[in-house]
Amino acid sequence: MKTFQDFPLEERLKISHQHLERMRRPNGGYIASPYNAEDGSGDAYNVFWIRDIMFATYANEYLGCFDKMVESFRLVLDIFKKFHPLIVQASIIKPDVRHQTGQFMPARVHPTTLDTITDAWGHHQLDVYGLFMYKMGDLIKKGYGFRFKQEDFFLLSHIRNYIFNMGFEADYGMWEEGPEDHASSFGAVLGGLTMWFDQGYYDFKYKHKIKISHYVPISQRMIASGRDALDRLLPRESGTRQYDMAQLSLIWPYNIVDFETKETLLHNIETNLVGTRGVRRYPGDVYCGKGLVPGFNETAEWPLGLAWLAICYAKFAEHGYDFDHAHKPVHFDWPQRHAYFRKALHYFQLLEKNMTPDGAVPEMYVGAQTGHNTPLAWAQSFHIISGQILTNLASAHAREFRLPPEVRHSREHSASIVHA
Repeated sequence: MKTFQDFPLEERLKISHQHLERMRRPNGGYIASPYNAEDGSGDAYNVFWIRDIMFATYANEYLGCFDKMVESFRLVLDIFKKFHPLIVQASIIKPDVRHQTGQFMPARVHPTTLDTITDAWGHHQLDVYGLFMYKMGDLIKKGYGFRFKQEDFFLLSHIRNYIFNMGFEADYGMWEEGPEDHASSFGAVLGGLTMWFDQGYYDFKYKHKIKISHYVPISQRMIASGRDALDRLLPRESGTRQYDMAQLSLIWPYNIVDFETKETLLHNIETNLVGTRGVRRYPGDVYCGKGLVPGFNETAEWPLGLAWLAICYAKFAEHGYDFDHAHKPVHFDWPQRHAYFRKALHYFQLLEKNMTPDGAVPEMYVGAQTGHNTPLAWAQSFHIISGQILTNLASAHAREFRLPPEVRHSREHSASIVHA
């Protein structure tokens, strides 16, 4: 019987998308994982995390399934609307991040009712707001048919006010731990604000120059405050973490730091966090889910990080340039682009090596053990994105970027080529 790795790349991406679609619900959202915890060995993940929905549906854009992506973001918009009063309240009177958790929009909700599941832990996660603002602006600028009503712009204006009132201060971050100042959170928010402020920063991404800044005005002061807060932390993720997988978001999707900083972040992560089965979230991470028993000094490795690294390097190869601290272009010659493409391929191959025989991306490995949350929706999405970018590069620049037989073809076909 064939396993996932025995199929050609095109089929592997289809299988991966099928796994992702099984986690999609009729309202357009994606549960984080099918795991329901009925055996009592952990938290149920068959619910909606707002961040996970946005990253999970990202794959649809790369597959050309724009209607599905827009539907998912409409659902996220509805979730924000449901908790609009809490956003307005926190934009006026700053709640205590640690002790007034019930006064924040929840980070996860019921997949049908969209109600809060629990207020028992920290919901103030700035990166969720940043990703939402960033991608909503991006959808408008790309002309994907996302039509806003006036009330939607009011909501975005209140999110802007929320960000400014809460300040570039401590939150619970991408991994829902803290509160602490997180560079990844500050970068996400700065990316979201910059998308609406723009003034040429993200213009290179768009064929059509659609101005959106007049809908939700962003002041130069807010951009400067965000940049100062981010620069104070970098290259650290936080006061307690010298480096963190979440910092890859500063490279993709936000592209909010200069090329030299990207090189530093990648070096830190690759040198200190990359393992044989995935990327550790940060040094000393103790989370490994229920039922998994780590060995001495063993830390969970997330395959998600391998896909993320592949995307970052593929983007370098794709664009052929980046920007320095003064936002002047840094051009890559073809040998450098080849090197980035090969790095992306390396991490993509390592990712697929650690996917399950049926093509699912586990949340984590602890040694050889896989976690309950298999597949993990946004990790599945990132596999599709990384594979599709590499495919597009090989198609657009067939002479410069070539997918090796062991990536493009089935395992049997690749072996026959080698022995021919």
